[in-house]
Amino acid sequence: MNMNPPGLLPGSNEADPGARVLIVDDEGLTRMMIRRVLEDSGYRVLEAQDGQTATRLCDAEQPDLVLMDVRMPVMNGFDACRAIRRSLRSRHTPVLMLTALDDVMAVRLAFEAGATDFITKPINWALLSQRVRYALRTARTERELRESQLALARAQKIARLAPWRLELDDGRLHCSRELRDMLGLPGNEPVAMRRLLRQVAFEDRGALLAFVRRVRDGRSESEVEIRLDGSQQPSRHLFLSGDAMLDEGGRTCAIFGVAQDVSERRHAEAERSYRAHFDPLTGLPNRVLFRDRVATAAAAAQQRQQRFAVLNIDVDVLQRTQASVAADASERILRAVARRLESVMREPDSLCRLEGDTFAMLLTDIEAEAQIAGATRRLVEAFAVPLQVDDWELLASVHVGVAIWPGDGQEVDTLLLHSGAARSRAREAIGSSCHFYTADMHNRVIDRLNTEVALYRGLERGEFELHYQPKVDLASGRVSGVEALLRWNRPGCGLQMPDRFIDILEQTGLIMDAGDWVLREACAAVRHLPLSLAVNVSPRQFQHPRLGERLMRILDEIGFPADRLELEITEQIVVEDEEGAIATLHDLASRGIRIALDDYGTGFSSLQRLKRLPLHTLKIDKDFVMSLETSRADAAIVRSTIELCHQLDIHVVAEGVENDAAMAMLRGFGCDIGQGYGICRPLPLARLTDWLGTATVSALAGRRPGG
Repeated sequence: MNMNPPGLLPGSNEADPGARVLIVDDEGLTRMMIRRVLEDSGYRVLEAQDGQTATRLCDAEQPDLVLMDVRMPVMNGFDACRAIRRSLRSRHTPVLMLTALDDVMAVRLAFEAGATDFITKPINWALLSQRVRYALRTARTERELRESQLALARAQKIARLAPWRLELDDGRLHCSRELRDMLGLPGNEPVAMRRLLRQVAFEDRGALLAFVRRVRDGRSESEVEIRLDGSQQPSRHLFLSGDAMLDEGGRTCAIFGVAQDVSERRHAEAERSYRAHFDPLTGLPNRVLFRDRVATAAAAAQQRQQRFAVLNIDVDVLQRTQASVAADASERILRAVARRLESVMREPDSLCRLEGDTFAMLLTDIEAEAQIAGATRRLVEAFAVPLQVDDWELLASVHVGVAIWPGDGQEVDTLLLHSGAARSRAREAIGSSCHFYTADMHNRVIDRLNTEVALYRGLERGEFELHYQPKVDLASGRVSGVEALLRWNRPGCGLQMPDRFIDILEQTGLIMDAGDWVLREACAAVRHLPLSLAVNVSPRQFQHPRLGERLMRILDEIGFPADRLELEITEQIVVEDEEGAIATLHDLASRGIRIALDDYGTGFSSLQRLKRLPLHTLKIDKDFVMSLETSRADAAIVRSTIELCHQLDIHVVAEGVENDAAMAMLRGFGCDIGQGYGICRPLPLARLTDWLGTATVSALAGRRPGG
């Protein structure tokens, strides 16, 4: 060691002011000389004579730099350096190791122990302070870099930012730890792009691939937002921005960028939107959203030339006299009311809570007044059943006001105002009620509702009856069968024809009970007559999943042969579900029941379909038959239809036979059966029996009972 005392070194005024240096050496003279040099350079100096003392001082004083000899008693410099690096308080403190000039092994061991640099002995006093100053400056730069990185990491964590890089040659994505946490990916290995795609919501995958193509091709747009698909509730939203990385040839070789988790922002936006558009108590749309939906319905209805209706509803909840409902139960009652209202809605309709106990319902795609009548009837019927709230059963009455676009108003506010006025009129009635803003519509709908109720009662009270219209074999003049036709003897209204009530029976579902009654009554009436029996089947009856079993059960009860029963269906039944209808018809035919296609020529008649159906009879529509004498085209159609059917082994019935001339033409065409007012009107069973005793084709011109 050079023992010559140094003087003040040049450049000492460049020392970091106040920097503290810990000198660790077991030789007191060496420590003194180093102290002198460093203090002359403006540093503050701490001393330790062994490694153990040095580690304690590092934790307690946190010096800015440690200058430590390699070989010392108690704890050598290597072990002391390792201990300093293990300490959280001093692990980044620069450590300069003092070692002999030719001790290469010591230098290697020093670096392995975590030393920052080394100074050889004998010490070059002129350079000592410069080496210390350089080490301090480097440490300060590293500290600033660490702090910058920590600040960046904190900022990225707060902003939920995560760097990434996509290699285009192999399609592998290099993810930062933050992005791996977002995606739930284990390990540190790159991830194949196709694996990432599986985690993206299906509808956003195309947008992600388009984003990659835009960045790859150097376009200006370089951002995209995607949602992650998975079990996360609520869902995760990632905002990606990226830029291209070019190789030496100027081609894009990779894409690098940042992913930001914007889930909280999107969820907050969704929450704000929900609160702005939905009622927090019932979860139903509020007035704001309902207005938007009505405006949308108006635009759609105008384009499709359809109507829609706004129903203004309030519900009065009347508790049973023996029940006691606490005041704080009002919210639970309102939620129960909302659920009851929802239970009667169709799929395309909308329900909202306007305020208090007032609700509104939007009925779209209205093609007939019957749909509105059905909706109001369902509302009234729904509240005929008590509401179950906790342990209470509550009776409620519902008042409904109806306004229809466009007749009752074309603006949202006008429709709400008019439906509210109609609701006020409905409240004047006792109990549940409905009122339409337009008087004519109100009368028609009320008449419809009254008819529905009367039909229910009519079935229970036996107000229905059957009339039978004969069918005559045109070749022999004999009556071969009858068709059973339903009539309703409605009290106060007289005998009602089917066109006044069949549609209502069909829409309300009463057609099933009515159809069973018709079949039982007709089979019992005709059972002892040598005639076939034709009965009409409605679309709803035909769609019954076990129609054949249902019919055979009734026939067995009555004792009526299946081969004497002929079911008349319209072609529309087959058009709606051709394959299903054909399967049902084959099942019926296999049981011996005959099938007749009614009103042929009025629908989308298809010869291909005619060939596939297991038909026994085809009935030509009366409009063709009644114009035989005046229309050569209709006559040609009737003739060709008869000839075609005979080639297919199908009998032909001509409906609407009104006179002898038409009958003669049909007989000339080879038609099998005639039916119409010119032969006989539909008759009650007693009058039919009298007529059958004397009826022949030759007498038809002068003798037409009921004509």
